[in-house]
Formats: sequence, C-alpha cells, structure tokens
Amino acid sequence: MNKFLETLANKLAERWLTLLVLPGALYLAIAIAAARLGHAHWYRVDLLREDLTRIAAEPAARNAATLALALAGLLAAAAVLGILDHALGSLFRRVWFAPARGPLTRALARRRARRWDAADRLFRDATVVAGRAQLADPDTAAGLIRQAEERAAARNALGLVRPTTPFAAGDRMAAADRRVLDHYGLDLSSAWPRLWLVLPEHTRRAVQAANDAVAAAQRLAGWAAAYLLLALLWWPAALIGVVTLTVAWRRAASAAGTLGDLVEAAVDVHGRTLARTLGLRTAGPLDRQTGAAVTSLLRKGV
Repeated sequence: MNKFLETLANKLAERWLTLLVLPGALYLAIAIAAARLGHAHWYRVDLLREDLTRIAAEPAARNAATLALALAGLLAAAAVLGILDHALGSLFRRVWFAPARGPLTRALARRRARRWDAADRLFRDATVVAGRAQLADPDTAAGLIRQAEERAAARNALGLVRPTTPFAAGDRMAAADRRVLDHYGLDLSSAWPRLWLVLPEHTRRAVQAANDAVAAAQRLAGWAAAYLLLALLWWPAALIGVVTLTVAWRRAASAAGTLGDLVEAAVDVHGRTLARTLGLRTAGPLDRQTGAAVTSLLRKGV
C-alpha cells in the first residue's frame, strides 16, 4: 500500500507540474517582462538583465527563507494561472462543439456547407464521368476513377456529412452522431453512456486518450487567449497568442477527428453487445431494426 500511495503521489505531482505549474510559470515570466518593457521598449532585453542583476545583489536574495517563500509564491501563482486557463479553455471547447445558433455561427456554418456542397458536386460529376468511361472503355477509365476518388477525399476532408456547425471539430462529432443514426437507427446521445459501460478497458483507454487530446488543445487555446490579452501591455505577446491559437485549433480538429472515428468504431464493434446486454435478440451484426429498438428503449418515451 505504501508503494501504491508513493506512486500515486508521484503521478499526481507530475501531472500538477506539467498541466498547471510549468505553463503558468512561463506565462508569469512573460507577463512580468511585458509589464516592465511595455510597447515603447518591447525589444530592450537589457533592461530585464539589469533588473535581474539588481535583484540578485540585494541581501534578501541570499536569504534561504526569502528564496523559499518567493519560490512558493511563484508556484502558487503559476498554479492559479493554470486553473484559470482550464476555465478559459472550457469556453473554447463549448464554442468549437456548439451548434450554430447565433447570426455569426450560422453564417460560418452556411459557409462551410457551401464549400462542402461544391466539393460534393465535383465528386458526383466525376463519378458520373468515370462510370460512363468505364462502360465505354474500361481500359482508359482508371485515371477518371482515380480523379473521382481524389474528389471524394477532398469532400470528406471538409466533412463526412454536410456541415451543420461553424467549426471542423464540432462537425466531426456531429457527423459521428448523424452517421450512426442514419446507418443503425441508433441515437448516439442516448446510447453512449450505456455503451461506455460495456466497452472493454482497452477501448475506453483509447477513447479517453483522444478526449484528453481535445482537452489539451482547449487548454492551449486558453493560454493563447491569455497571451492575446497580454498584448495590451506588450505587443509581441500578440504574435505568441496567434501562433498558439493556430496550433491549438489544428490540434483540436485532429483530435476531434480521432475521437469521432473511435466513437463510431465503438458503435460498430460493440453496438451488438449493448443490444444483447439490454435484452434484445440479435443474431447478426447491428442493423437498423435493432438500433431503432435500442433507441426506443433508451429514450424511455422521450
């Protein structure tokens, strides 16, 4: 038990240090530099060097108790900043996965839908041309078939189904819900909590890892917003914020794609297990009739 508690404490300390303290300490250092330099002297690194030299020459800087107190204060401030970043990052997750409700989000969703419609038309036209060429001369149709496949990939890169949300991350999760409902007649929002209970441990870990990747992206977006706010004092912080936000957005879209794939895969592989656990008879793979029965049972008349 002592070994278990020691390992648990080390894991918690490592996670606390990685998620809260280190990013918070970096932000705190840049914030102090921003407050000292300002817009007028944004490039004067020598001013920071002079300040550090002056602080190091102070008698208090040689006192162990003072140094320990300063370090404790730094760690506490960094941890508080990390906690605030978690709260700010959760707002980004809500925005990324929220449906289009306001005028701006509806406009963004319509723009994504128009791009998808154009790519879908190109794919369908290429499919028709490739089909006719294959009927007329199969030997020369290979290039046209490959072109149709490329246009299908271009359309699917925009969305596996027609976009209904303003952002790619939200579209991927909405696509998982739509595809499961269309193919199996299964309402994913009702079925997922029950399906989670019957998933094997290795599948849960894979889904949790993908969800953690989304959470990491949202925390990174929170830091990006904090750096953009710091740009009010020191304009180079805006560059840090923009780059960080771009990286966070790309990571969120990639992680959401992985998460959506794993959610669909969990339904494909273990949906029949859920149906059987609920007492429904199914001899073969999960089909629309069984999926609709599961949906009706889980919704409880709602």
